[in-house]
Amino acid sequence: MVLEKLGRQLDNAIRRIRRLPIVDKDAVNALIQDLQRSLLSADVKVELVFQMTENIKKEATNTKLQKAKRKDFVIKLVHDELINLLGGKPTPIRIKPGKKNVILLVGIQGSGKTTTIGKLAKYYKSKGYKVAALTTDTWRPGAYEQLVQLTEQIGVKCYGNPSEKNAIKIAVQETKKAINDGNDLIIADTAGRHKEEKELMKEMAILEQKLKPNEICLVIDGTLGQQAYNQAVAFDQTTNLGSIIVTKLDGTAKGGGALSACAATNAGIRFIGVGEKIDALEEFEPSKFVGTLLGIPDIESLVQKVEEAEIVPDEETIKRMMHGKFTLEDLYLQLSQIKKVGKFQQILSMMGGGNIPDALKDDAERNLERWRIVLDSMTHEEKIEPKIIKKTRKRRIAIGSGTDYSVINKMLDQYSQMKKFMKRFLQMQKKGKGFPGMPGLPGGKAGADFMKKLGKF
Repeated sequence: MVLEKLGRQLDNAIRRIRRLPIVDKDAVNALIQDLQRSLLSADVKVELVFQMTENIKKEATNTKLQKAKRKDFVIKLVHDELINLLGGKPTPIRIKPGKKNVILLVGIQGSGKTTTIGKLAKYYKSKGYKVAALTTDTWRPGAYEQLVQLTEQIGVKCYGNPSEKNAIKIAVQETKKAINDGNDLIIADTAGRHKEEKELMKEMAILEQKLKPNEICLVIDGTLGQQAYNQAVAFDQTTNLGSIIVTKLDGTAKGGGALSACAATNAGIRFIGVGEKIDALEEFEPSKFVGTLLGIPDIESLVQKVEEAEIVPDEETIKRMMHGKFTLEDLYLQLSQIKKVGKFQQILSMMGGGNIPDALKDDAERNLERWRIVLDSMTHEEKIEPKIIKKTRKRRIAIGSGTDYSVINKMLDQYSQMKKFMKRFLQMQKKGKGFPGMPGLPGGKAGADFMKKLGKF
């Protein structure tokens, strides 16, 4: 999950508020302290944190409401202030189908601009654009060759002139070539530059003047911390920024500094990079992103991912899962299907995180190949009723599959956790209370319909 630590801290803070019978002044002050600790530890700029929490405190204490409504009001305040911190509304799309479009990427060296161009090219190609990539970076050795390598993977032509040292000439000449070749979207890379490098900042301004891009995207390294704010100010003062792309938000990146850098500009975040692979790029929608951090599931995106993966529902499997009666073979099939949708952690973050068992949070797809071998060494009875697998059976299975006891135990543990989880889900559905640990998921028939829509998931 992106910003997993921050999300866990914010989710815990909201849960503490939800559990209180009455939200009074002391509860608001405790929430403010939790928010400040969480956001500061995620590298959000100090001034922004205190401004945001002061707004929440002022509204929460001064607005007259019935006691029963104050809890939801305070939670909504946190949600709305976090959205404002991340740029407010989604960034408008400035490129137009059927027209000649140019996107210019800017940022400091090492922020991931070149890799991001490859990701953007793949993204827009999938939307039906005829995309070309262009590099004007005359400073970094191998910049052109790297972009060629990236774009060849996705069938996109790369333009540039590694023998030319004038970035302005390259930009003008190669953009004309790309347009004459019938491309309707040119994504242009620029040399990485620091805010103190005056000549390079001036070159960037000239590039904007010559290319007249539909949009200038500032690429910010998600690990940059609070420095990201000052960098964003410098680029915003030099060019007309249209949006921000935050990279390297996978793994342990704090990311708060980069995400809040948009507060320094009039631009919002358009995309976030969540991995090294060429398709590890996600559209950024502030409300959904904040909802995920606060433990409110992004059901719409999850369903969309499932539909894109073309997972066909299996009614019998769903029925068994919904009643906690699925087999070890079913478990293997469900986890195999998840690989089509995306990383398991990513799917869980879309579902809101919450109280999902630790065993289910493991990157289970890494174990799938070993589990297949283990399953092949089991009898039909053992697959149907795993509870009969005791010490002697484990020994036979381990010898037959050539695996350690730990692999067998982990699979059985995963099965047990999934079974308990689905049993709790069924009980909550019958009571019309939605998904346990996922406050935004509908209960009753709506929840059941949602599960059917997910098919084999």
